[in-house]
Amino acid sequence: MTNRTELLKEFDRPKVISYTPEEIAIERDSYRQIVASFALENAEPKDFYKVISMERIRGEPTEEQARAIMLGNLPEETERIQAKLNRLAELGLSWKDL
Repeated sequence: MTNRTELLKEFDRPKVISYTPEEIAIERDSYRQIVASFALENAEPKDFYKVISMERIRGEPTEEQARAIMLGNLPEETERIQAKLNRLAELGLSWKDL
């Protein structure tokens, strides 16, 4: 059976910003805490925005690129993120796994 790490390899993208694994782990944990805080206030962001944020944390898009995707200014990226969400769901994974 394929493990979670192998499943996630298909979502790897080239990095435009290099972060250490430790930096990524810290940012990932911080973001999850922020999302949890928003959820307590019934203001949790949609999974679409969570995926973009996780990609940014991993250094895949720049801050400017991530913002443009969130604002809908890059339709091909919007489509890619939506396809990624669908594929995550097919695999039984979520944005938290990224």
